[in-house]
Amino acid sequence: MRVASWRGHEVFDDTYNKAVDNANEFMDTVVEDAKRRCPPPGKTHIFRPPGFSSATVSFTPKTGRNKGQLVTFKTDKRWTGREPGNLKGTIRRVTKGGNLRIYAGNFLYYWAFMVERGTSSTGWGGPAAAQPFLRPAFRAGKTRAIAAIGGK
Repeated sequence: MRVASWRGHEVFDDTYNKAVDNANEFMDTVVEDAKRRCPPPGKTHIFRPPGFSSATVSFTPKTGRNKGQLVTFKTDKRWTGREPGNLKGTIRRVTKGGNLRIYAGNFLYYWAFMVERGTSSTGWGGPAAAQPFLRPAFRAGKTRAIAAIGGK
């Protein structure tokens, strides 16, 4: 049996491109939902003036190779500026190696994982409660994902 004028590549490429476009649109809705769920500026009250900071750390270990000896080192410079509400602007969709991903945070605003998962200590006394915004946005869209990507 022979199929004449088979244009399989055109048909499949068109289907693939439509699925990718639908996936991008769907992930954009997840990004918007995550931004909506991101803690508002009034909830996170930490403010520090913009700038880089480094520290000199000194301690005397009680065990190990340097037991009883003073260990001193200097940390790398790190951005320490904080302004409530900065995190929301860093939530974005990224296409990387054929995969769609949603990221929150960047070099300057790296604490997205701390907001999402919480911390055991804030340095100001006591833990910071988790305020998830990415995981609930994904879970809310999970049931619509296949239909949205398939174009149904």
